[in-house]
Amino acid sequence: MNQPILRPVRLFPLRAASMIRRCWAWIGPSFANSQQLLNKALVIATCVLAAQSAYAIDLESSKWGLSGNVAKRQFNLLSLVLRNNSPEAYDGYVRVRKYIGPSPVDVSYVEPVFLSPYSERIVQLYVYAGEWNETWQLTIADQPGSITLPSPAPAPPGVVHLVGNPALSQTLNGIPKVADTYFPVSTAGLNDVSHILLDHQPNWEEARARTLLDWIALGGELHLIPGSSGSLPTLTGPLAVLNAPLDSQRIQAGKVVKHQNSFTKLNTEQIFAQIGRKNPTPDNPNNYYNTIDYEGGEYYNRGFFSTLKEISEPKHLWPLIHLLSLAYIALVFPGAWLLGLKWKSYQITFAVTLGAVVIFGGLFQFLGQRGYGEKTQINSVAILRPVADNAWAVEGWGSMFVTSSGQRSIRHQGTGLSYATCQSQEAVQGVVRSGTDGSMNVNFPPYSHREFSYRQRILQPVPQVQWLQLNVNQDVSPPELVSGDLLVSGKFPTTPGSAFLVCGKEVRSLFPVNAPTNEKADANTSAGSQVWNVREKRGELSAFLGGDYGTPFPFASQSSRKMDREQILEKLKPLLTVRAANISEKSSDGMMALPAGKAYAIFFADPPPELELKSSDGILQRGWAAYVLPVPLER
Repeated sequence: MNQPILRPVRLFPLRAASMIRRCWAWIGPSFANSQQLLNKALVIATCVLAAQSAYAIDLESSKWGLSGNVAKRQFNLLSLVLRNNSPEAYDGYVRVRKYIGPSPVDVSYVEPVFLSPYSERIVQLYVYAGEWNETWQLTIADQPGSITLPSPAPAPPGVVHLVGNPALSQTLNGIPKVADTYFPVSTAGLNDVSHILLDHQPNWEEARARTLLDWIALGGELHLIPGSSGSLPTLTGPLAVLNAPLDSQRIQAGKVVKHQNSFTKLNTEQIFAQIGRKNPTPDNPNNYYNTIDYEGGEYYNRGFFSTLKEISEPKHLWPLIHLLSLAYIALVFPGAWLLGLKWKSYQITFAVTLGAVVIFGGLFQFLGQRGYGEKTQINSVAILRPVADNAWAVEGWGSMFVTSSGQRSIRHQGTGLSYATCQSQEAVQGVVRSGTDGSMNVNFPPYSHREFSYRQRILQPVPQVQWLQLNVNQDVSPPELVSGDLLVSGKFPTTPGSAFLVCGKEVRSLFPVNAPTNEKADANTSAGSQVWNVREKRGELSAFLGGDYGTPFPFASQSSRKMDREQILEKLKPLLTVRAANISEKSSDGMMALPAGKAYAIFFADPPPELELKSSDGILQRGWAAYVLPVPLER
C-alpha cells in the first residue's frame, strides 16, 4: 500500500512574493509609458517561467518492494513515480541516501532519468534496506532541497496479487493488488515476496518475464488463478513454459500451481490455505526480529565481511616496531643529552632531538599503517543458484584492500547488477548504479578496506541432479534422510572440491564416488556425470553455524590469526552452507530447519571468471564459490 509522501516546502511562492515586490518598485514609474511597461512585463514573465521550470519534476508517489514492505537487511525495490510538469524534456538523475538518526550511512544510490514534456514514469532502484529506524532522502538533480520518503517497514516475505489495471481488476480479500508495471527487471527487487497470484498475461518486455521465471527458480511460488473471465490465463512469450498441463510443476527450488476455482469469494484465511501458507499476524510476524546477520556476523565474529577482511589484514612487524621504539627513547634520552655534553652545545641537543622526532615519526608512520608486500586485492565469496539451464543468480560478498588512495570502480560482468556496502554506521563516499551497466564507485583512503555485497546474473551451463538411491524415514516429523546417492550430470563452471547436503535440521557430507552403470539414470547422463554419496551427519544447522566446540569441525575453536587463506575460507563454509539453504531466520526456539521435503546439495569450488571484476589490472582476486542445487526428498 502506498504511503503518504512528505513533500518539501516549495520555495517558489516565497520567492515569487519577493519578486513581485521588487518588480512593482521597478515598473511603478513606468505606468506613464505603456510600451516601456509592456517590455518590462515580458521580462518578468520570462523570469517567472524560468523559475517554474527549475521545479518541474514532482514525486507523485513512492513504494517499497512489491508488498509495500521490505526484507530485513536485504536488497529491496524502491519505486518512484516521477512527473515532468514542464514543456521541456528533463534529462537528469535521482539520488537516494539512507539515514540512521541524523547521519547518512552507506553509499548514495543514483538512477538516470529522462522524462518527456508533461510525461510520467516509474523509476526503480535496488537499495540495501531494512535497518530499524532508518529514513531515506530523495534528491532530484537540478532541484534544490530533498524529499523525505516513507520509512520502509521490515516484514516477512509476503503475498501479492499481480494485476494489469488495479482499478478494473478483481479484488481478493486481504491480498494487496500490485500493477504489473511495478514488477522489477532484477530478482534483487523481489526479496519481499514469497508468493505471487497471477490471473492475466502481463504486458512485459523479455527482461521482466525472465525475472519472474528466475524468481520462481530461486524458490518463489507462482499461483495461476482464474481471471475476471473465469478461466486461467494463457501465457505467451518467455512465460509460455508455465502453460504445462500439470496442476503443479517444480522449477528448480520454486513451483507453479494452477487453481481452477476463483479466489474472489474466499476470505483471507481461505486464500492462504489454498496457497499452502500461514497468514502471519501483525502482533507476531513469524519472529521476524530474530534474523541472521550474515554480513556483520553475530556468530563469534564469523560474518562474511569480518572473515574476508582477515585475509588481507596487514601483518605488522611488531619486533621491529618495538626495537625502533627503544632506539628512539635511547636517542632522545640520554643520547641527545650526552651529545650535547660532549660538544658543549645545547643546540646539538635540540637538533638531535628534533631530527629523531622527524626520522622516527616517519618510520613509525610507515610501519604502523602497513605490513610488507601487500597488493591491492579483493577477496570474495559467492553463492550461485541455478535459474535456467544456462544461467546462475549470484549472491556475493567481497572485501577490497587498496595500497593507494583514490576513487575506484567495482563492476562485474553479467546482468542484474546491484551493489551496497551494507553499512549502518559509516557514511561512504561513493555512488551505486544498478542494471546491466551497474557499478559501485567509492573513495578509498590509503591502506584501507571496503566491504560490499553484490547481486548479478551470469550465463554458464548448469548441471542436472537426480536421486539414484534415496531412503527417507517417514516415521518422524519432518521426514529424515537415512541414505542416498545423487547423480550430477554435466559439469560445473569450476570443479568442486567438497560438498554438503542440507535437509531438515541436519547437515550431511557428500563424497564423490565413481559413477556406476545404473539403469535408473537417464540416457543423457553419461559423459561428465558424477555420483555423490550421502555420508555421516555433520551436526544440526544451528550448532553447525554457531561454531560450538561440540561441532565436528575443528576450525571452530582455532584462532583466525593463525590461519592461512585456505583455513579462513574453510571457516566460511558453515555460514555459506546455511545461507545457501536460503535460511534467513531462526525459529522461536532458536533452531534452524528447512521445510519438510526440501533439500539442497551445496558444492564448494573456485569462483568462475564471471565473478572477477572488470578492468581489474593489477588487482589480486581470490575467492570461493558455493554452487547450490535443489534436490527435493522425492524420486
